[in-house]
Amino acid sequence: MSAVRGAAKGKENVYSSLCRFRAALCCSLLAVALAACGGGGRSGVVPNAGVVADSGLAANDTTLVTAATAKSTSLTEMPRRAASFADSVGVNVHLGYYWTRYSDITAVQNLLTGLGIRHIRDGISPGWTNLCSEFSQLGAHGIRGDFIVGSWMSPTDVTTWDSCTGRTADAYEGLNEWDISHPATDTNWPQTDASVQQSLYSTVKAMRPVTVFAPSLTSESAYAALGSVAATSDVGNAHVYFAARNPGTTGWGAGDSFGVYGSLKYDLAIARQTTGTKPIVVTETGYGDTSDTVYVPPATKARYTLRTLLEAWNAKLSRTYLYELIDEGGGYFGSYGLADGNGNVKPAYTAVKNLLAHLSDPGRAVTLRSLAYTLAAPAQVHHALFEKRDGSFVLALWLEVSEWDPNANVPIAVAPQATVLTFGRVPSMLRTTSFDDGGNVTTQALAQSGAVTLSVGGSPTLLDIMP
Repeated sequence: MSAVRGAAKGKENVYSSLCRFRAALCCSLLAVALAACGGGGRSGVVPNAGVVADSGLAANDTTLVTAATAKSTSLTEMPRRAASFADSVGVNVHLGYYWTRYSDITAVQNLLTGLGIRHIRDGISPGWTNLCSEFSQLGAHGIRGDFIVGSWMSPTDVTTWDSCTGRTADAYEGLNEWDISHPATDTNWPQTDASVQQSLYSTVKAMRPVTVFAPSLTSESAYAALGSVAATSDVGNAHVYFAARNPGTTGWGAGDSFGVYGSLKYDLAIARQTTGTKPIVVTETGYGDTSDTVYVPPATKARYTLRTLLEAWNAKLSRTYLYELIDEGGGYFGSYGLADGNGNVKPAYTAVKNLLAHLSDPGRAVTLRSLAYTLAAPAQVHHALFEKRDGSFVLALWLEVSEWDPNANVPIAVAPQATVLTFGRVPSMLRTTSFDDGGNVTTQALAQSGAVTLSVGGSPTLLDIMP
């Protein structure tokens, strides 16, 4: 796991050595190299190292915007399918980590099905028939896997894994952060990365029509060193961590032709060096929530996690895998889970569950219709428009600003902003759904009106609209 933060930006990568140590520990404990070893830690996220102040609020700012900064925009907007958003969310798991709660497959299954996520990411473990049966068990509940290959695996390992897991893979993925997980033992890592990717692509395409993700890397310079793997990848791959900043951060530190370091735009741009104009997925992103890591408080993590998924959706990413389902333990690797080490759910889990439940809309796709409305709000109010099969729309609105100072580790006061929506004709139904600090939701019916004023804050507000 990485924040895609490399030496090219002059940061001391203290997490890289921790990640390598963890890889060695993992392999010695398991007596076999899991494909995800060396890539499951938060390498590269170094708090406050060479960082300048974010272009946001100071810690004592309580007034976010003034009325003069609000703008009114008339839109005739085409929505995207609500069901497609629900299908765009995945989560990392480590079923082979038997010293953690991942050893209880029933607990893992219950967490996943309760969450509503149907896509997981883990490493290939050839010969581990118990893991095969566990992935097959999840597959019986409609859960599909993105499986990461290891450098030492043969084509037979991949085909055997595909068969023994009941063909539950909907993607296979190249090497995980090979630029930092094995540089000491592989001085020519770019060639290894490219060679493994070519073998994986040929094997998978000869096996059955499954998507192949490009390998993940951790820095701008690493993507440049690898070069193009577009011919052996269907989809590009980025790891995106915001180092306790909000997901809509404009970045921090220096900027270059790829954008400002630390922003989503920058992370996606550097990843595209290897796959060009092909689609891209984020296979790792998330937030720690305890003070022994780069962290935000649990309630902030819940809000930031929802907004990460929505910002990624607005960036046209087909899938975003959260890191991770369950905490692995203490220290830098311990608190990124949606559930704690005992399997108890956190506010972020509850929030994601409720967002996915709200937008879940299984069934045959229908023709989308546009929605005409006027949005009067500050520029920091972001939105996404969805349509369901019954013809109703869901408009998600959120205030994309920082609520946590990662330098001082203190909260930033954020004032909700008035947002006025005016419709071309009076909707037959208006209803809001709001999230509290625990990720729980409250729904309120609104009076029929051609205009509605909402108070939009850091947690998304979902406005259901039936024309």
